[in-house]
Amino acid sequence: MSLERILVATDFSYASEKAAAYAVGIARRFNSKLEIANVFDPSVVVSYEEAIVHSMLAERKSISTDNLQSFVSQLKLDGIPTSLVSTEGHRPADALLEIAGEHQADLIVAGTEAKSGLARLILGSTAEKILRGAVCPVLTVGPMAKMPKPGPLVFKKIVYATDFSPEAAKAAPIALSFAQDSAAHLYCCCVLALDDEGLKTRDQLKEGFGRRLSELIPESSYDWCSPECVVEYGDAADQILRLAERMEADLIVLGARRSSFWLTRVEGGLTASLLAQAGCPILTIC
Repeated sequence: MSLERILVATDFSYASEKAAAYAVGIARRFNSKLEIANVFDPSVVVSYEEAIVHSMLAERKSISTDNLQSFVSQLKLDGIPTSLVSTEGHRPADALLEIAGEHQADLIVAGTEAKSGLARLILGSTAEKILRGAVCPVLTVGPMAKMPKPGPLVFKKIVYATDFSPEAAKAAPIALSFAQDSAAHLYCCCVLALDDEGLKTRDQLKEGFGRRLSELIPESSYDWCSPECVVEYGDAADQILRLAERMEADLIVLGARRSSFWLTRVEGGLTASLLAQAGCPILTIC
């Protein structure tokens, strides 16, 4: 796997700070160049006074610029090639996607934070739009994800979730590549819906899906990792989260549809639930 350029979206929140920590760890592992991106939105105000006093807005913009430059300088001192991309606009997601395209980013890293309900995410609708619109993989670090340890980041236990859609199929090579890089234990997971059919039929379905999962894993993969196929029944988000927790996974990989996220819409759906509750980052590929 080659990750030459990693774009990190930051808004100086704790969520983006944690995302940056993951980006730094990945950059150390793959000798990547980091690009720290911030889109200053002048329409976002933190107080009534700021809404009516222009000088406060200018001061906030100055503080934002100083924070960015300080962060970049520290990363350079730590030996990580880093550049700064700062712009202004009312549509942060569009701006970030444009930057990622122009700079040919191999990975976008962004933090999310539950706001009022698990399905509502900060970077607001930005996180949703980035996931829908990115042409490269997106690593999303949710509010429940643990802060990574300092140093090069290695994923040792990876859960790859699939519904056998074309989007999920595109995510499989990425999951295998990360697993190969760190000789990780890879869990290929498919969740079947509960139904009223008999136990025999369910067993046959499970066996069939197990075979399809096995077909996703090349024979050569067994030389460098320990792939395992897991078929579960029930709610997809719940079962994926339970598997990740049970296996102490440090990465979840899945495919996302541009028009309506994997299996269901993002609003209150699978992707939102995973982002809000996962104890590890989630890598999505459209």
